[in-house]
Amino acid sequence: MVFIALLGFGCASRQTFDVTVTNRLGEPITVWMTKAKAQAPGNYEQGWMPPEVLAVGTTASQRLGGVAIEPGETGHTVLTGTIGNDDVAVLRVYRAVDLNVILTLHYGSPDRLDVPLDPGATDIDIVKQNGQMTEIPHGARTRP
Repeated sequence: MVFIALLGFGCASRQTFDVTVTNRLGEPITVWMTKAKAQAPGNYEQGWMPPEVLAVGTTASQRLGGVAIEPGETGHTVLTGTIGNDDVAVLRVYRAVDLNVILTLHYGSPDRLDVPLDPGATDIDIVKQNGQMTEIPHGARTRP
């Protein structure tokens, strides 16, 4: 029994993500930190709950999370979480600021970008490249 419990603890580690995002699109975006793997109800760490889970049972007047970034502006956060060996931290970028619209943008949508993150510093720009929303290292040049 003790071995099984140790396996559970050995499969995850506390990691810190220092994320900076600059919006180089001509419209506002919303960025949201979460994990790729869904958690059991009640098991989400503070700051890691995705919008589709957090929105359940809330009202329009409640602050739900995520950060809206206006064109030309930069957003920054530092978030620590327990990431399992079979999981990854994800920065979701939505080409929307309205929660009702965000909730309709699923993985693979051209208006949603899921960026897997490594622990440590990430500094990216959100741009339009070849007609698609994408991320590039901060300050890199883009092709129209």
